[in-house]
Amino acid sequence: MVAPLTAEDIASFQGAENARIILIALFSLTVYEWVMTLDEEIRYFWTGCWGMSRILFLVNRYLNPIISVLALVCFSLPDPSIQFCKRGIRTLFVISIVALGVVQAMLVVRVWYLFSQSRLTRMAMIASFALTNIISLYFAVWAGIQLDVTANLAHFHIAGCRASRPPKFWRLYLPSLVLHTVLYSLTAFRALKNRRIFKDAPILKRLVRDGGFFYFVVFISVLFTAIGSFLQQYPTINVPAIFSNFTVATTSIAASRVMLSIHSLAAKLGSDSAFLLNNIELSRVPWRRGATEGEIIVDRFGRQPDDEDDEESGSPSMSVASLKTSRVGRWNDETW
Repeated sequence: MVAPLTAEDIASFQGAENARIILIALFSLTVYEWVMTLDEEIRYFWTGCWGMSRILFLVNRYLNPIISVLALVCFSLPDPSIQFCKRGIRTLFVISIVALGVVQAMLVVRVWYLFSQSRLTRMAMIASFALTNIISLYFAVWAGIQLDVTANLAHFHIAGCRASRPPKFWRLYLPSLVLHTVLYSLTAFRALKNRRIFKDAPILKRLVRDGGFFYFVVFISVLFTAIGSFLQQYPTINVPAIFSNFTVATTSIAASRVMLSIHSLAAKLGSDSAFLLNNIELSRVPWRRGATEGEIIVDRFGRQPDDEDDEESGSPSMSVASLKTSRVGRWNDETW
């Protein structure tokens, strides 16, 4: 005779159903975002030379839906075996940390370009990236080891895998939040270190603006998971926080939007984002957009004195009449 379900069991099953509904909603949002931005992805990432930034973007773009599909399979199969559930959920824990690591690597590459003159900052970023991901992977593996899968529940007409909730699950995502805080702080510091550069550097302004939005998404996602993992007495909240793939899906979508936004602006400026970020000091030169698409007008010897670099502002070169050039080598009287 089958023992009846307790109130706690029913609440746990309801939480599992909530997690599955959230998974379906996030997967639908991922597909919608992919369809809406596919033309930009093709334009900026399917042509040209392959580099680290492009590889990371595409891995992030397609790893998230793969994780969502795997999670839906685990929690929707009508009669999964205990062994399948253990392997599937453990894989989800680890691959979720890998997906977050890819997102972090995308941001590290962006900030790396901003500090081309500071080897110490670059090395500190790499060390922080490696350390936080190692810690997160350790906690993910430990959560998988502690996992206890519930026996077959098909006789209750309950489909999918059902497992115990790992304690202190918030530890998986806390290192990620710390790293994102460091990266955005470095970006803001780079922008505010010289305000005149920031005012004349559209790619840096876009990175700070979109980076702030992205950091907000990361903070809310990790906060939801952290608070939900604490509330073990409320399975309807606790189970979705752990098993709904919420943090990975939201940060992956936000990271894709940030990258597409930066590449879109770089294309309008007639260059690539890596060049513009790596040569941000060129913003000290007064320039403006020309009449032709992708054309930038530079006033040589015509810049204003700037901070500590212009102590010799009375030098003869500063009095020379402005020599105007064009990136595309085209003279257009209407531009002047």
